[in-house]
Amino acid sequence: MNTTTDLQQRWDAFLFKIHERFQEILSQAAAILPELLDYQQFDTIPFSNAWTGINAQSKELIAKIDATWQNTVSPGWETWRNEEEDRLNDAGQEMEHFHLQFYESYYREQEKGKKLMLQLEKDLRNYEVKTFAAAGRKLAAKAHEVLSGEFSCSQCQAPLPVATNFYRSYYQVCQYCQTTNTFEPGSIARMTEHFALDPIAEEQALDQYWKYWELLQQYSAQREEDEAAITADEVLAAYTNYIEVYLKARINMIPVYQERYEADKKAKIAWLSKYTLCIS
Repeated sequence: MNTTTDLQQRWDAFLFKIHERFQEILSQAAAILPELLDYQQFDTIPFSNAWTGINAQSKELIAKIDATWQNTVSPGWETWRNEEEDRLNDAGQEMEHFHLQFYESYYREQEKGKKLMLQLEKDLRNYEVKTFAAAGRKLAAKAHEVLSGEFSCSQCQAPLPVATNFYRSYYQVCQYCQTTNTFEPGSIARMTEHFALDPIAEEQALDQYWKYWELLQQYSAQREEDEAAITADEVLAAYTNYIEVYLKARINMIPVYQERYEADKKAKIAWLSKYTLCIS
């Protein structure tokens, strides 16, 4: 077995173990998180705390890929390169062909790690959004259940229907006595807005998000000296499409968000332009 084969096989084995451990963490999360709201009487804090730990473990694994490449794998390749250069030099042989083969193999192995990091980041984000969105829908359903049949007119006691978008207090006129009543949604319903609004909206915009995300990865990987295949304007257009879908999904849940739609859209686009794309 030559040294490059040994280096490649050890790297492949390491990446396989990282991927396997990552899937174990998400499998454990899938066995715990869906039922956690029920166990905690719909208190969202234990759910969020559990996810914080799961998320931290997952990100540590992802970061370990690059750290291992930089600290262990890359130095191993460089050591082998130096030894081969010394051997070729002692034999009076040219090194151009060796360097071409070496760097082709070196960057191919490095790319394996980069691709796995991106895939795991994507898997983690998908899992987070979908898990929180599912928990949010469960929370909303529980709020509907709690409120069902409990909203009645303060004057004549006639039952009043609960509005579809019930996450905030609102006024409702009784159709029988015309009394204006104040609907108070309760703590579970209020938690639904703060806990579930964003992930449910993000879930509806996931297709657009990943189109933006893929373009951003390609844009960021481009070298300055090469002709740009992906422009900042293309990334910005994809991001704008994602943000529009996301913000409109929030409005569908809570119509009052319509009032801040343009301001929210402008602020998010400005942030991406300035801090991610570095354009004014």
